[in-house]
Amino acid sequence: MPDPDPILGDLRVLELSEGVAGPFCTKWLAGLGATVIKVEPPGRGDVTRAAGPFIHDAPHPEESAAFLYLNTGKQSITLDITTPTGAALLQQLVRTCDILVESFPPAYLDSLGLGYAALAPQHPELIYTAITPFGQTGPYRDYQGSDLVTQALGALMHTIGLPDREPLKIGGQAALYTTGISAFSATMLALHVRDLEGHGQLVDVSAMETLTVAQIHASLQHQFGRTPVRRASTLMPAQDGWVHAGLERGIGEDTWPRVCELMGVPELADDPKFNTREGRREHQQELQALIGAWTATRPKEEIYHALQNLRTVAGYVATVEDLFVSKQFAEREFFQPLEHPHTGKALYPGAAFSMQGMSWRHGRAPLLGEHNAEVYAHDLGYSADDLARLRALGVI
Repeated sequence: MPDPDPILGDLRVLELSEGVAGPFCTKWLAGLGATVIKVEPPGRGDVTRAAGPFIHDAPHPEESAAFLYLNTGKQSITLDITTPTGAALLQQLVRTCDILVESFPPAYLDSLGLGYAALAPQHPELIYTAITPFGQTGPYRDYQGSDLVTQALGALMHTIGLPDREPLKIGGQAALYTTGISAFSATMLALHVRDLEGHGQLVDVSAMETLTVAQIHASLQHQFGRTPVRRASTLMPAQDGWVHAGLERGIGEDTWPRVCELMGVPELADDPKFNTREGRREHQQELQALIGAWTATRPKEEIYHALQNLRTVAGYVATVEDLFVSKQFAEREFFQPLEHPHTGKALYPGAAFSMQGMSWRHGRAPLLGEHNAEVYAHDLGYSADDLARLRALGVI
C-alpha cells in the first residue's frame, strides 16, 4: 500500500521524456509519491514500448520489460504536442504541475512554443529539467548521443578493459541510468531552492558531463601528471562463476595466516614472497594462480562468506538469478511483486535507499493512454464529447 503521506505526495510532474534517462528520473519521483503524468505520442507511445525483450517474446506495446520497469507508478496520457491544439493542451497541463522533465533535442520544444523560455513567464515556479546527450549549450549541443557514445566521450571507456586491447563498454545502458539518477538529484535540488526562494528554474542535465564526473578519478590523475591506465581483472574462477578474493593487497598481516589456513596451505603464511603486503603485491600473478586453484574447487558464495568472515574485501559476480534469491535483498524486502493486466505478477526492484518513515510507492506501469479521461476530464474539465473530438482529430 502507498504511504498515506508520501514524501513528494503534493507534487505533480509532467514527463515529456522517452527512452531511459528521463523515465528513470521520473520513476524515482513517482516512487517517492509524486503524481507523474507521462505524455506519450498517440498510437506508438514511448519508444521503449517497442524495445525488447518482451514478456511473451512477441512485440507488444504493453509488454516491453524495459518500459514496465522504467515507468512504474506513473499515469499515461496520449497527446500530439506538434499540433496547435496539442501544444495548447500541454500548456494547460503545465500550469497544473510543479516539475516538467523532457529529453528532446535542444531547441525542439522552443520551436513548438513549449520550451522553458515560453513556459516560465506563465509558471515562474516551474522546475524544468532538460536531459540531453551534451547539454543545452556548447559545440556538441545538436549532436546525437547514445549510451555507447556517452560512455566513450565521457572517458569512462578509457578506464575499462585490458591494457593492450580496445576499451570496453559497461554492459546494458549504465550511462543512461546514471544520467537519470543525476537528473533526479538535480531536480530535487531545484525543488529545495524553490521551497527556500519561491522560484523555479531550468535544470540542464548533460549525459556526457554526468559520465565524466563518474570517472573523475582518471581526470584527476591526468591533472597531476599521471596517465590513467586500464588494468587486468583480478577475478578468479569458482565452481559456479567468478569471485574477487581480495587477497593480493590491503589484507592485514594478522589475517594472512588465517587465510592460508582456510585455503589449506598454512605453510604459505611463512613464505617470504607472500607474508608481507609488498611481497604479495610484487608476486601478484603467482599468488593469484595459487588462490585461483583453491577458488575453482568451491562455490562462489561459500568463498565470499568465508573470506568476508576473515575481514577481507572479497566479492563474487552475481547473476540475475542470484539477485532474486539474495538473503540480503530478502531481509530488506527490496524486490516487490506487482500485478499488470498484460503480464501478470512479477517482481520489481524497489528503491536504492530508505529513510525513516518512508516507504517506496510501488505501482505498475500504465497502459498507453490509460489515464486520458482522468487527466483531461477530471483535471482540466474536458467533457466526453471534447475527448471524442480530440481523439478523432488525432490530438490524443
